Amino acid sequence: MTFNRPLSRRVFAAGISCAGLALGKEPTRCEVCGGRFRKQYWTYEGRKCCSQACVDRLRPKCSVCGAVIRGQYVGAKENIYCSEACFKTTLPKCELCRGPIEQGFTLGRHQYCKSCVDKCPTCFSCGLPAAYPTRLKDGREICANCMRWSVTQQEAAERHYETARRQLEAWTSLPLESVPRLALVDRAEMRRLSGSLRKTDEPVSIRGLYSRQVTVTKHKLFGLWKESSTDEKETIYIVDHLQDEVFRTAAMHELMHDLIHEHFPRLEDAPLWVHEGICQQAAAEYCSRRGYGDILYGIENCDDPDYGNGYRYINRIARFQGWNALRRWMETVDVAALPQTAP
Repeated sequence: MTFNRPLSRRVFAAGISCAGLALGKEPTRCEVCGGRFRKQYWTYEGRKCCSQACVDRLRPKCSVCGAVIRGQYVGAKENIYCSEACFKTTLPKCELCRGPIEQGFTLGRHQYCKSCVDKCPTCFSCGLPAAYPTRLKDGREICANCMRWSVTQQEAAERHYETARRQLEAWTSLPLESVPRLALVDRAEMRRLSGSLRKTDEPVSIRGLYSRQVTVTKHKLFGLWKESSTDEKETIYIVDHLQDEVFRTAAMHELMHDLIHEHFPRLEDAPLWVHEGICQQAAAEYCSRRGYGDILYGIENCDDPDYGNGYRYINRIARFQGWNALRRWMETVDVAALPQTAP
């Protein structure tokens, strides 16, 4: 989020003076139209004029309405305006209240005045200020646009989930041998499931969770208990009511966790930022290809030490050669030498 300071402007006054003629001592012709002076002339910014009409030809014009400016005017940057009203028409408009933004914030391609940012809640799905949000039972607030396209039913969620799986396999050219089951949960359940893994609960920080549980069966053989027949269950949890684009991006991220587990087991003990950075890179690639500018902006500007810094480190590896460069790094990196926090 970028804070926009007020546009600097100053108020000026244009001066004009009138003088009588003294033959032989003053010029006899107007410096604007060339007409002869009669009894008096006007001086404006050092130039002598025969009439007020000629003076008006020298006066500054409003950059908005074109009116001749007499007396005070407003100057901002290289332009001048006849009034505050004309000046304000040049300011960007707040996306919510449509008023001119003198102080405000820029979030990607969105602009909001300070008043709307201060008073409006943040949509948990898109992370933008919401003018008329819907409040869900678990306390989350969602903007009208995200609510319209939100994923609330398991059947719809499965379709978006399958789309994300196909996109991930196409990007990596690697199959997911066993696709984890999908579960829609509310915020309270996501908090319980995530436990101590994430220590923050920002509006857009916890959207999905990849869970892999291994059940170990113990049996007695010759008087000794031995472990065998492991049963592995994989589940991807995604919060409900996410906008469909956000849902697919979250699914892409979580499915990448599963792909890492299946094809790159050597990264199993890598620091958390490595896993989250790789998964955010997969999500960012998907957003870039699909034109999801707002979601991509959130990924690129995230300040979380694992998600944000991890993504930026991994992105530097994959920036020019994409997946091929990232795959080589995943296959050859010295996992034991990786720092606990993203460089």
